[in-house]
Amino acid sequence: MSRALVHTYLGDRRGLIDAVQVQIVGRLDTWVGHGLRRATAPRARLAAIVHGVFSFVEAEQDAWGVLGASGGIDHPALHGVRGRWAASLTEDAEAGDVPAQAAISAVIGSVGSWVNRGVAPDAVVAALAPLLRPPAPA
Repeated sequence: MSRALVHTYLGDRRGLIDAVQVQIVGRLDTWVGHGLRRATAPRARLAAIVHGVFSFVEAEQDAWGVLGASGGIDHPALHGVRGRWAASLTEDAEAGDVPAQAAISAVIGSVGSWVNRGVAPDAVVAALAPLLRPPAPA
C-alpha cells in the first residue's frame, strides 16, 4: 500500500492505527461471540468470554500485542464490546453492572499476562464467578 493510498482512505497515520485497532477488536469479538451465543447462564457466559479471549490471545499474539502497544485497549470499539459483554453477564438490573464490568476489565487487562504464565482459563472463571452472584438480602 502506498502512502498516497493511506492518506486517501485513512487520512493519516492515526487513521491507519485506528483502522487496525477496529479490525483487531472485531476479530476478538468474533472469537468470543462463537461461545457467547450458545451460553445461557451468567457463569456460562463468563466462561465463554474468558475462553474466547484466551483463545484469541493465544492464536493472535501479534494482534493482541499491537492492540496493547497502540493504545487499543482504550479504543471506543473495545469499550463497546466490553459493555456488551458485561451486559450479557448481568441478569439482575437492580444489582447493577459494576461487578460484571469488573470481571470483563480483569479479563481484558490481565489476559496477556495470564496466557504468558500458563494460567488456565477455568481458573480465571472460578476466580471471577463470585462477582456475578446477586448481593445478599439486607
